[in-house]
Amino acid sequence: MKMMRWFFIVALVAAANVHSADVSGADIAAAAAKAVDFLSKQQKDDGTFGASKESAMPGVVGMVVEALANSPAKLREANSPVVAKAVKYILSKQQPNGSITIPEFGLENYNTAVSVIGLAALENAAHKPVLEKARAFMLSCQVSGEVDEPNVGGFGYGPGKKADMSNTGFSLEALKAAGLEENSPTWKNAVKFISRCQDSETNDLPAMKAGNNSGGFVYVPGSSPFGTENARNGKAYVPRPYGSMTYEAVKSLVYAGIKKDEPTLAAAFKWIHANYAVKEHPGAVGNEGYYYYVLAFSKAFTAAGIKEVDLPDGKKANWAKDLAAHLITLQKPDGSFANADARWMEGNPILATSFALQALSQCANALK
Repeated sequence: MKMMRWFFIVALVAAANVHSADVSGADIAAAAAKAVDFLSKQQKDDGTFGASKESAMPGVVGMVVEALANSPAKLREANSPVVAKAVKYILSKQQPNGSITIPEFGLENYNTAVSVIGLAALENAAHKPVLEKARAFMLSCQVSGEVDEPNVGGFGYGPGKKADMSNTGFSLEALKAAGLEENSPTWKNAVKFISRCQDSETNDLPAMKAGNNSGGFVYVPGSSPFGTENARNGKAYVPRPYGSMTYEAVKSLVYAGIKKDEPTLAAAFKWIHANYAVKEHPGAVGNEGYYYYVLAFSKAFTAAGIKEVDLPDGKKANWAKDLAAHLITLQKPDGSFANADARWMEGNPILATSFALQALSQCANALK
């Protein structure tokens, strides 16, 4: 009875999140142009963006570079002084071990991965040596079999650090962008970790196997930042899956060569179909992590080549139209975006706008 009620609620949520308004490519381009203008105006003389302490992190600068490079304007070093100055800053932060970071900040792998994604988006062959050195560093961050089993194959914030789904997602995207071979064992090992973050009866970890078999994903095996929910047997509490990690997992599995009908990915799409949302971050508390969610959402659908989503009521949703239409309503007059739920730096308009601009660009591409 509880399970039937849960599915009914999910269906209502999904239906409520379908945006009926139409949106054109011109509408998206206009919103993206405003976001590009906002970010460009925030650049400081050293190439960073904004005034916060975190603005010095190469990863934040890399996120902006990726957003500008992939925007409809396709900004590059040759046609944008803003991008050229930002790239100069990122390159100045590459360390002898290949990481792109400021040592006192920590988060070496995160900063390196996001910087690599941004640099690779520029399609500049001159950056190949930098990307190769960074790729070698990122590979050193993959947890090997010598560490406790649930973490094997995943990536954390640096060498020897505990793995998590977010760092794993960014790392795999960066490694793909940096040219990691399709037959590299890195992919197979990463899939092992990713599968252990899934609420699925096929999971070999007891803490995840006993859940609701929803197909959704959590941050680390056995734990979610959004707490727990009742297990399907009604006698236990299990980690609550949520949107950003589920879409991050889907994107990563596609990059790793997993097919849509294989169990792990098929189960993930089961969760997505039941929890489709563009106005909120499903599974989260409030709207925490919303802009990271829409970034992962748009990149996952793009990677999987999906343009329409089947909903519980039998209807189909055009995710790009739905998402773009809603994001446009959230944009401020100056072109920026920011989350009132400021967890994970989303109150910072530089980061939130970069996430939103990338999502808008993915929407524009999907509607072509």
